[in-house]
Amino acid sequence: MAASPIRVAFLGPLGTYSHQATSDFFGPSISLVPVDRIIDVFTSVSTSSTPYGLVPIENSSIGTVAETQECLRTTELSVRGMIPLKIGHALLGLPGASRKAKRVYSHEQGIGQCVGYLAEKYPGVEIIPVNSTAKAAELAKADEEALAICSIKCSEVYGLEVVDRDIQDGGASNTTRFVIISRSDVPLSPEYPYTPQTSTIAIEE
Repeated sequence: MAASPIRVAFLGPLGTYSHQATSDFFGPSISLVPVDRIIDVFTSVSTSSTPYGLVPIENSSIGTVAETQECLRTTELSVRGMIPLKIGHALLGLPGASRKAKRVYSHEQGIGQCVGYLAEKYPGVEIIPVNSTAKAAELAKADEEALAICSIKCSEVYGLEVVDRDIQDGGASNTTRFVIISRSDVPLSPEYPYTPQTSTIAIEE
């Protein structure tokens, strides 16, 4: 009898950079468990709903992810691995949305990484933070006067038009590090790519 796929929690919905990082680290033969917030990833792992979770910890453009840092300060979970992911933000919307845009949706990290671009190309447009870049794509799909800053993958997942590519202020050097977490009694299999010592992860006090 074949073993059940490993369940991994990450910041959803499908189409987020966390989704991409999860697939890159664990490979295709896993059970994806998207959740609404970073703290929900920690809850899923600590309650044994999933053996592993993946969360963003640091971006090369704007620094550490505050919610992850706060969770790591207070959790008893262990950091088991780390994976860097080059972030290339795209601007997506329904056909014609770029000419009449009144709103731009994205996760606060995505907004922070595209401040210069937005100021130059869309001055005066309302900037609305949401829980994830994929959630931004969902909202843009339902709003003909909105655009979303998200991954290029979301254009396929949500059927949106690509308005612009690689709009992040950090350019090609914009990278986010993600860490893999588990309970202390659930080690990471050596088949996975990188298992740093916990001490290599900087936790801000």
